[in-house]
Amino acid sequence: MIATLEGILAQRGSDSVIVDVHGVGYLVTVGTRTLAELPRAGERTRLYTYTYVREDALGLFGFLSQEELTFFKLLLSVKGIGPKAALAILSRGELRVLKRAILQEDAALLATVPGIGPKTAARVVLELKGKLKDEIFGEEAALPASGGPDPVAQALVVLTSLGYTPAEAKEAVRKASGGNGGSHSVEQLVTVALKGLDRG
Repeated sequence: MIATLEGILAQRGSDSVIVDVHGVGYLVTVGTRTLAELPRAGERTRLYTYTYVREDALGLFGFLSQEELTFFKLLLSVKGIGPKAALAILSRGELRVLKRAILQEDAALLATVPGIGPKTAARVVLELKGKLKDEIFGEEAALPASGGPDPVAQALVVLTSLGYTPAEAKEAVRKASGGNGGSHSVEQLVTVALKGLDRG
């Protein structure tokens, strides 16, 4: 398995690049957002890669960050989503925007991706929402609100990582933490806060 490639960007195509690594040219399929951020031909580049193997196909898919690669693999875990569709989804928006859409069950955003219909978009949301929650909240979701780090502080970190400003996040968490005697898990706080932010 090829995990990363570092070398000279020898050639740019419409949906792929050739990376020259010590005289060997690797053809790497990339999304439109990645292509736009890559350097000009002749300059050094580094890509995180996913090797796609099928009976009739062998392909390399490239990403600028480990986070994008991880999200790409998550998308591939959804029934009916192949590497081309996963790349199209990744090209649709910033990673935080896509994650936020899935957490908020906003299948409409994903349905605007060419080749992804409403049913497939709904399936992506359904299958990935739980996995994304596990990734974002990790073991903290399993901790009671009283144990471990402050859930309010953690909720703020999660919301800002999803692209909200600290001020928006603080106000949303403040509203979300009202009621229930103020004892909420990080996941409860973020879920309620996202609903409030969505309305606003």
